[in-house]
Amino acid sequence: MSQRRISFFVLKIALMLLLSVGLSRVVFLSVFMGDYYEGMAKGNMVRRVSILPARGIITDRTGKSMALNIEVSGKTFRFYPYGEMLAGVTGYLSRASREDLEKCSKCSNETLVGKSGLEKIYDNRLMGTWGEVLVEESAEGVNIKEISRINPVFGENIKTNIDLDIQKSMFLSLKSMLNTTGKSASGVVAKINGEVLALVSLPSYDANLFINSGKRSDYGGEFKDVQSIVSDNDKKPLYNRVVSGQFAPGSVYKVLTALAGLSEGKITSETIIEDTGEIKIGEYRFGNWFLDKYGKVEGALDVEKALSRSNDIFFYKLGEMLGVESLVKWSETTGLGKKTGIDLPFEADGFVPTPYWREKYSGAKWFLGNTYHMSIGQGDLLVTPLQINRMTAAVISGEWCTPLLVGIKGCREVGITKKNIEVVKKGMEMTCREGGTAFPLFEYGGKIYCKTGTAQQGGEKDEPHAWISVVVPKGDDIKEWLVVTVLVEAGGEGSAVAGPVVKEMMPVLMKK
Repeated sequence: MSQRRISFFVLKIALMLLLSVGLSRVVFLSVFMGDYYEGMAKGNMVRRVSILPARGIITDRTGKSMALNIEVSGKTFRFYPYGEMLAGVTGYLSRASREDLEKCSKCSNETLVGKSGLEKIYDNRLMGTWGEVLVEESAEGVNIKEISRINPVFGENIKTNIDLDIQKSMFLSLKSMLNTTGKSASGVVAKINGEVLALVSLPSYDANLFINSGKRSDYGGEFKDVQSIVSDNDKKPLYNRVVSGQFAPGSVYKVLTALAGLSEGKITSETIIEDTGEIKIGEYRFGNWFLDKYGKVEGALDVEKALSRSNDIFFYKLGEMLGVESLVKWSETTGLGKKTGIDLPFEADGFVPTPYWREKYSGAKWFLGNTYHMSIGQGDLLVTPLQINRMTAAVISGEWCTPLLVGIKGCREVGITKKNIEVVKKGMEMTCREGGTAFPLFEYGGKIYCKTGTAQQGGEKDEPHAWISVVVPKGDDIKEWLVVTVLVEAGGEGSAVAGPVVKEMMPVLMKK
């Protein structure tokens, strides 16, 4: 046999041996060891399970729950026990959107995030941090053992400045008023130091409707499902009128005009202006409400009586003395035309008009009539109810504070002398006494300070907005005094419509 044939034969034998070994190994593993390895495969499946943290609880200043977690049929749900009464404060939760997930590294598709109110502003603090557990389980899903665990960090509990007694009183009083007049209304109660004790915007909604399978509140309101809430473009229940609504302030603004006149030295407490009933400039007429409604004039007025009677002629003349630049300056000094900084989303700036703005955007020059309108809170001037609340506090105290639902910030002086403050306070005190415009509150005369407002809006056939701002002294520390501001949209006269809302609240306010 040649050497070549011998080599080929040896190679052939070697290949056959290798194939035999490989085949025997396959047979051994599949036949004899198959059950063993199948068992190992079934027992080595590892699953990652996320652990949802309990969301922080929101309470009022006394610890009463405003937003909490409840368990129903083994599942945990967010629950708002006061429903529509507090929706403007608490806001609501909804599943995280794609935009939410991009902003929140610790969120998942199952995460509920705050969409409005305190739930949105303090979402990161309330949410907590997700936990995680790695478990080994069988293919049938039976847990075999826990490999590792990271416990969730529960959300932070948040205590607010809200006083539920005052909140409920304002809510029920406004709700009752809307049953007879107006379509929407809002109100806010705050200490002069900025602590917000109550905040109501109506129409409202039950935040529990946004929680799948959630439990409804006893204060459920008229809306029965989410679709009816989000689709109502007339009542706009999701619209927080206290911070987002912008309205002409009407005569509640006159306290600022009075203060500006005193501070600029244009008038003193002894300055007298004659009520002529009306002022005419060319074809334009500027009348006083007392003449237009009763056909009478009020004679000689000082600033205190002018405030108590809300006399337009006095403030037209004072506005003319001041000029628009001074009105703009003092409006901005007391916080109008800019956000207050409250810890709620979607706050509006309001608007303080200027001659430059008017000429740039309308092509019309500012004339004396525009100053007249601004001096009584009309024209293009726009404010939020919260801004009027803070403006009233600034006029009474001489300090400008940031309104907050949680915590408190420092205040700053706005440059008003105590002497001028006392003059304005006297006029506001007279407003609540016999002969003033706030007749529903006369029984509290000498104990509180008031200013009513009736703000024209829309056309001649539209009812005006009804305003009132009331200061309730609480002890010797003026920063602890309460400021109550109410607006009933298209409600009518401020004294007749907004006044009774505060009157109904007074027993609760006086006790606090």
